[in-house]
Amino acid sequence: MGQGSGDELVGALPVGRTRDQLVAATRDGLTDVPGDASVVVAVSGGPDSTALAFLVAEARPDLALHLVHVRHGLRDDRADVAAVTTTARFLGTDLEVVDVTVEPTGEGPEAAARHQRWAALERAARATRAKWILTGHTADDQAETVLLRMARGTGIAGLAGIDPAADGRCRPLLRLRRRDVHAFVHEEGLEVAHDPTNDDVALTRNRLRHRVMPDLDTLGPDVVGALARLAALARDDEEWMGGLTDELVGRLVRRVGPVHAVPVDDLAELAPAAARRLVRRLVVAARPHDAPPAAAEVERVRMLRRGAIDLPGAEAVAAGGWLAVAPLDLARPAHVDLVVDGRTAWPSADWLLEATSEAGAERGAQLGLLSAWRPPAARIPEDLAPPGGRRDRCQVVLGGLGERLPRLVVRPRRPGDRVQTAAGTRKLQDVFVDAGVPRPTRDLLPVVATEERVLWVPGLVADEPALRTGRAVPQLHLAIRRLR
Repeated sequence: MGQGSGDELVGALPVGRTRDQLVAATRDGLTDVPGDASVVVAVSGGPDSTALAFLVAEARPDLALHLVHVRHGLRDDRADVAAVTTTARFLGTDLEVVDVTVEPTGEGPEAAARHQRWAALERAARATRAKWILTGHTADDQAETVLLRMARGTGIAGLAGIDPAADGRCRPLLRLRRRDVHAFVHEEGLEVAHDPTNDDVALTRNRLRHRVMPDLDTLGPDVVGALARLAALARDDEEWMGGLTDELVGRLVRRVGPVHAVPVDDLAELAPAAARRLVRRLVVAARPHDAPPAAAEVERVRMLRRGAIDLPGAEAVAAGGWLAVAPLDLARPAHVDLVVDGRTAWPSADWLLEATSEAGAERGAQLGLLSAWRPPAARIPEDLAPPGGRRDRCQVVLGGLGERLPRLVVRPRRPGDRVQTAAGTRKLQDVFVDAGVPRPTRDLLPVVATEERVLWVPGLVADEPALRTGRAVPQLHLAIRRLR
């Protein structure tokens, strides 16, 4: 992101920006927002958000601003409403005032109010078709966030602090100092309101702001600048390491629907930092919410070699050489008819089952001499095979199913299911255990069957007589593909 003012600094800009430099820095902070876009601007009536509205209007006159003020009902905020009304009238923009009810969540009043505020802003963005929500966070907010996360215990992702622009949220003032932003408001003579709760040192962030930060300023010439620079550097490191983790996930992780699994031996060979990042990805993917797992949770899962661990919203299971992380209470899928000469969705595994018959291939062929049918070979990616399965078993050619194909169904496994293998008839449960298929995935895997006979479990096993006959007289080609 360019600075626009000639400064080659990482993180916060120095104190003492001129008016033109404030506008230029705001314009740089909006780099990710496309031209002529509609944006929601969160305005509280305080100096930071008021400066945000005016600086954005001047820096990017092409943007359609929709001001949104959220009333939490926790205090008398008539002065706030009056201030944002004046701002909207002066700028000639829309203003939406939203009333919310802050319900206790167990995380404290600050977190509860923040949750309701973001929910209201996101509703306003959807209603106005705005792709971005702008907030007035400054470099001082960034420094405070980093310190709070350090006090609670965090890794590099936490040290990265507030992201300047991600997930539809943009903070154009994040490199500017609160002192400069407030000076802009004063010099422009803008109407703002004072929130008395910002003086309440019973609230954690206020205690940090009013008591801790002044003491830290005695330790160095520019603590806010140093912490904002730490956040920017940590964010770059996190992005780079995130790319390396993406490569590990692509190479090692097998997925069956919402269950992700990695070979235990491969995980053990990784450097601890890489293994922790991989495990964190698995846990986050399995949870119903995106809250990051605690470091202790990650370590317990990383060191698991056999057995199971309950996690908030998920479970980790290690057996058969695989470590799998799955959501709790996975729903058992219902059976469906297999679509022959078409595709059948099996969302539980996030798969499509593709079935092509000899008769269907002949119907689709052009008129002319027909040679013996050769089933098409599907290109199966390595990571499509289930954990414990093999890629060469993700497609099969079957025969000997009768002059006319019987009704075929796709269903989850049933107690007592058996399949004919080269070694004789075996319980499907024993096939799963011997292959090392993780327990959470077993009910998610599709079983293609007739009324009396299991024909195929993708990636694992197929009926041996049907395979043998299919090599000589192919009748049905089956393959799986990723649903999405």
